[in-house]
Amino acid sequence: MTNFDSKKLTELVLYILCKTGGVDFYHVFKILYFAEMKHLAKWGSGIVPDEFCALKYGPVPTHLYDAVKELGHSRMKLSEELSEVVQFAGEDAPNVLLPKRDANVDFLSKSEIDVLDQSIIEHESMTFGQLMRKSHDAAWDEANRRVHGTNVISPISMAKVMNADEAMLEYIEEQMQIEAALR
Repeated sequence: MTNFDSKKLTELVLYILCKTGGVDFYHVFKILYFAEMKHLAKWGSGIVPDEFCALKYGPVPTHLYDAVKELGHSRMKLSEELSEVVQFAGEDAPNVLLPKRDANVDFLSKSEIDVLDQSIIEHESMTFGQLMRKSHDAAWDEANRRVHGTNVISPISMAKVMNADEAMLEYIEEQMQIEAALR
């Protein structure tokens, strides 16, 4: 993960926390997942500089999940950055994250803010069970059923869930090939 990716991911989380007043990290992950899907289907690009993996309780942005688990221990760059701007609410709400400062929206485009706002409105008040059921979609199922290989959820599968047309799916595939070639 590049330094810019780490900063962008931090600002995405802060944006959600500032808009909601603080939510548990499960809600943060799902708000990001659904915003990612919408942006992929409409614009052909993701907003989250992380891979979503199909885990038991639904899609999780891998690096962000690891960073949240490390908060306060500062073993990785992203968790160090997050711990400077995010804190756990405390003993009464040990999984709730609170912002320590406002998000720097210079890291977010207008289209990214739009899908984040939509996702926050749709998902912040959903229960754990409702979010789990909704996020166990065809993209999650495809990645979860893989016997060999990775449980990374394909951006193409995510866009398909949002009914992206064939031209958009081809565009996403081309962008993925370009990114892979540049690595």
